[in-house]
Amino acid sequence: MTRRTYSKAAVLAAAGVALVMGLVSITAASAKPAPGTRLCTWGGTPDNPTGVVTLDPGTTNTPSAGPIAVHAWGPLAGPGCQGTMDFDGIGRAGATCESVIFEGPVHGVPGVTRLFGPGVGPQVHEFLYDRDGNVVGSDQPLVKAFGNSAPNSNALDCNTPQGFRQGPFSSTVEFYR
Repeated sequence: MTRRTYSKAAVLAAAGVALVMGLVSITAASAKPAPGTRLCTWGGTPDNPTGVVTLDPGTTNTPSAGPIAVHAWGPLAGPGCQGTMDFDGIGRAGATCESVIFEGPVHGVPGVTRLFGPGVGPQVHEFLYDRDGNVVGSDQPLVKAFGNSAPNSNALDCNTPQGFRQGPFSSTVEFYR
């Protein structure tokens, strides 16, 4: 039996292709809600993000020594969605620009008291919980990481001591009830 060897570049290229294909299939999927759910937007749309997220201290490429204060707010729009959704929580210790776990209270949405979920790069997936700990929805914020003007940060700010401190975002929010 002959053993095949692969170069590091070939393995990385294959992994990159798999990642791109996975992301393409996710973004190409229809965003139709399941029966009995509501689909809303939080902070506008990817073409016109109106939500704002702040991180203090800013995230860098070096894992944070402690939690990061995170505040995200923006208008809700869609069937039965109105007002402003406000998340005022943390990114857990070890947060970087590439990976953050978010958790904390949510205000402005009846029946939702907190959220929890990971972010990888500019994409986030969080579950929304009621006061009894039941999952009642989810959101998928997308932070605009390039082409921002001051006071907003850009992805390259991850390479600075100040890090990524503020940016616009948009999100789809699905309420299961």
